[in-house]
Amino acid sequence: MAPMNHVQQQGSGLSETYWRAEQAALERRSGQRWGIPAAALVLGLNLAGFLVLGLVVTSDASAVFVVGIMIPSLLAAGLAVAISMTRGNGPVVDFGLPRSTPEFLGHLRSGLAWGGVAVVGGLLLALILLSGIELDDQTPLGDVTDMTVGWKIALAVWIWLGAPICEETMFRGMLWGALEKRTRPMPLAWLGNRWVVLAITAVLFAIWHREWWRFVVLLWGGFAIGIARMRSGSIVASTTAHSVNNTLPALVVLLA
Repeated sequence: MAPMNHVQQQGSGLSETYWRAEQAALERRSGQRWGIPAAALVLGLNLAGFLVLGLVVTSDASAVFVVGIMIPSLLAAGLAVAISMTRGNGPVVDFGLPRSTPEFLGHLRSGLAWGGVAVVGGLLLALILLSGIELDDQTPLGDVTDMTVGWKIALAVWIWLGAPICEETMFRGMLWGALEKRTRPMPLAWLGNRWVVLAITAVLFAIWHREWWRFVVLLWGGFAIGIARMRSGSIVASTTAHSVNNTLPALVVLLA
């Protein structure tokens, strides 16, 4: 399908930001020589790292734990960037990184707005769904009170900034881009539908955290963060939304 002209775009009822995101997606397809196998490799590396972490690390209250939870995501995000640089257009194009200050500020505003949606909706869902659940044995942050202040700060900064950057590079960067690439006449072209991409990335994002007691909350957050990515075409917006969504958990760790 040929892209809409400016008049058609104005009559569609969709925002200018949305059409910029669509145009960016169209421009990067021709140079993107990676797809679902590459995204699976990135996610597989991340999963393998956490499986090894579970075998090696036995205490939540150790420096090994804090550093250990960073390594799988850093390696996976690094692999995603390397694939984009060697098999694609580079991270700026493939992941929609801003090329100007106004563009960056636009992505930031979108991320802050949808991050707020994720937080408010997540809190309401938690109050409704988790009020009758005993969470002492469920939360992965149960032993952080035994950490030194320095490691608490490191973990809080990771939750607030590091994890969002790495996870968005994996999910809304690699996986989103791999699915978005599927267009007619390619097989499974329906996977490239923007709403299908949003749903798949949100569900996998929620599953990936392996915290079934708050799956619905994670799913809500995944959709809100994904909408920031869909409307802006950039992982800067989704990373900002993700960081906003992680602010409360980071504060819990810092103040524990």
